[in-house]
Amino acid sequence: MHNRLRHGIRYARLSLALALCGTTLGQILPAHAQAPWTSTSTRAHPTGKAVFREYLAESESLDVAVSLKLRNRDQLDNHLRALTTPGDPEFGRWLSRDQILADYAPLPERAQAVADYLTRAGFANVHIEPNQLLVTATGTTTAIRNAFHTELGHFVRDGREGIANVTDVRVPPELSDTVLSVLGLQTMDQMRTMNYRLDSVLLTGSVHGLNPVLFPVAYNAASLPTASTTPVGIITEGKMTQTISDLHQFESQNGLPTINPTVVQIGPPSNDTSNTAEWDLDSQSIQAMAGGQVGQMIFYDTYSLTNANITKAYNKAVSDNIAKVINVSLGECESAAYSDGSMATDDNIFQLAIAQGQTFSVSSGDSGSKECGSPVGTAVGASYPASSPYVIAVGGTTLYTDTSGNYGGEVTWSGTGGSPSLYEAKPAWQNGVVPGTYRGVPDVAFDADPYSGAIIVVNGQSAQYGGTSLASPLFVGSWARIQSANQARLGFPASWIYSRGAQYTPAFHDVTSGTNGGYSAAAGWDYTTGFGSFDVAATALLTRSTVTVSASPKSVIAGQSVTFTTTVMGNSPTGTVQFQINGVNFGSPVSLVNGVATLTTSLLTVVGTDAITAVYSGDAYNAGGSTSTAFNEIVTLGHDGDINGDGVVDVTDVLLAEQIASGLIIPTVSQLAHGDVAPLVNGVPAPDGKIDVSDVLIIERKASGLVNF
Repeated sequence: MHNRLRHGIRYARLSLALALCGTTLGQILPAHAQAPWTSTSTRAHPTGKAVFREYLAESESLDVAVSLKLRNRDQLDNHLRALTTPGDPEFGRWLSRDQILADYAPLPERAQAVADYLTRAGFANVHIEPNQLLVTATGTTTAIRNAFHTELGHFVRDGREGIANVTDVRVPPELSDTVLSVLGLQTMDQMRTMNYRLDSVLLTGSVHGLNPVLFPVAYNAASLPTASTTPVGIITEGKMTQTISDLHQFESQNGLPTINPTVVQIGPPSNDTSNTAEWDLDSQSIQAMAGGQVGQMIFYDTYSLTNANITKAYNKAVSDNIAKVINVSLGECESAAYSDGSMATDDNIFQLAIAQGQTFSVSSGDSGSKECGSPVGTAVGASYPASSPYVIAVGGTTLYTDTSGNYGGEVTWSGTGGSPSLYEAKPAWQNGVVPGTYRGVPDVAFDADPYSGAIIVVNGQSAQYGGTSLASPLFVGSWARIQSANQARLGFPASWIYSRGAQYTPAFHDVTSGTNGGYSAAAGWDYTTGFGSFDVAATALLTRSTVTVSASPKSVIAGQSVTFTTTVMGNSPTGTVQFQINGVNFGSPVSLVNGVATLTTSLLTVVGTDAITAVYSGDAYNAGGSTSTAFNEIVTLGHDGDINGDGVVDVTDVLLAEQIASGLIIPTVSQLAHGDVAPLVNGVPAPDGKIDVSDVLIIERKASGLVNF
């Protein structure tokens, strides 16, 4: 009774404080009391079955991350669609960090305005992230209440303690067009790993454990080059020392090259090793599937699995823009991410990743068609961030192989996460494939059944693990390998996956049997395994194209007409070609006709050598971004003896000069301009308007190396 009375008095006091906060805040920021405050994407957090204990004490402090809105969001959406749609002229033309800062990231002055606001409200350690998407700070309960008009409480649910904001988070009107959400105000819901350990290693039967080095055999990746040119990232938490030690033991046992991962620490270091098995599964499976090598392995390591800290890790991976493929073997009920604002924030981060040519791969979940509820698996809803339309969601299968790893088929793993999202709209690339109006999960699937799982090194000992925490790393290793085979230019593959998957290509292992509880596998895409797994070598072939460019004539007089021709070899390529001169776009993109694009111009007017290249846009069957080897076009003032315009003066030009001089052929304007070299005055041609025996003799001497002009 005493506690209940005390809490009631506290609630009444805090309610009165909130009612009077205009006056309180007016002493700090007078303008705030003049207009109503604006809601953010951080809503009152649902506490469900949780039991309220007490409100946070005034002096308790929290680390928060204020997320800022992107600029030109509609323009960015349209640009991403073009960047990731094979055949579009913009396909594969990834943006640089500077371009993103200039066009889409929050403006520096808006980030500074948020930082100044937090400082005035009493926050400490205020910091603006380099891409200006997050402003982090530490604040007391009082500072948080004053700054965001919200109240915080302690709760207990299923034996676990946490905090949650019990009212929507608001900001003053002058920040309404800047602040998207405020993270760090709840710890009731946080990310969980997606792995399952089998009690003992299973080595026999049609379904059995596999050494990860056999997954490239199972998924037909062994014939490809390794992923040695593609950097990969892994989102991790806690102390990485044991994980790195286990990775080196795994390498030694399997004769693999040594990878020395880079640990990028986000926030203070942690001694937590409770999830070592997860990071072991991620790192060893990626290395094995990648053929033993990656360009770099980066652990983006945070000190807890709270949504705010994981968001910081995502943002760091994108701000760094080093890793081309980033693994996330984590997830939570999407309702929690929606409520606390991390869904809105993370989607922004994932969008910028796509714009830079990065791909996030995310485990779809291990609780079947119900990734929500308390306990998990008792309520409908997809796992987030798998349900984001800006990631590749990877579901799980049961893999059948022989003892050598040879592929024997797949069925749906019963635990694979898969369902419609409750919140995320269906992306354009799922149109015509996924029913309804919401994002469908997953996109693809790889082995996840613990009984057919990976036999890895954990704390120095062999152990067998499954879960979609295995499936996502297998996709990462596969895609990194395909990226390396294509000079790491493929980027986010969702449009490509759906355009090819809808064609029922044999490059996909379509999984047609099994259920995840709420949905059943069927031909084509479904809510259990998406389009299924890859035949990696066949998939890589579907992405390749070669581009060559030539010009005729090879040598021209300034202002003379020249025709550039580009030939694209691949899988019946369509799309466009952008010609470039000395690395600068020249003219508009030209459509391919039967794999060939031509451009005729007379605008080469500067004497010298021009490097002619061509960039292919790509289409549904061929990777874009391919650039030809430069063709050197020589531009002259004429009168150089190169009558046939092939870039050299040789016996062919001498014979042409003789035929013209003897009247056997009538020269073209170009031939006359090149062949009229006589007389030489001080070693320089002084053209006389005709080609005669004097010109023949001079051209013959030049072809013999006796003169040079």
